[in-house]
Amino acid sequence: MATGLDERTGLLIDGVAELKQRLQRCMRTRKSTLPLSRGYGSNLPHRIDRKINPELEMDLYADVADMIADPLNGFTDEIKLNRVWLERGDNRVFVGVEVTLRFDGSVEKISGLSV
Repeated sequence: MATGLDERTGLLIDGVAELKQRLQRCMRTRKSTLPLSRGYGSNLPHRIDRKINPELEMDLYADVADMIADPLNGFTDEIKLNRVWLERGDNRVFVGVEVTLRFDGSVEKISGLSV
């Protein structure tokens, strides 16, 4: 797994905490907004402020799967997506994912991801 800096504290993080931060950053970035890397990001920011119904839920699941499967986002060699779910909170919806880490085969649940 990679090592990085926590975007809030500046301390070194690694493992699942670093993976969660990279997933979060990719979810918040709209596709085609980075000039030198147009394919990086996801379509999740386009889904903000929409009414939650079954169609939107399916679109959210598909967008997360597409984001992880896109080689330009850098997750294809590290993780395999097993499951996606929504967590409803007070006026907020979070995304949770269950992934298999390819380097050791362990299964990790990462929750609380938001756009």
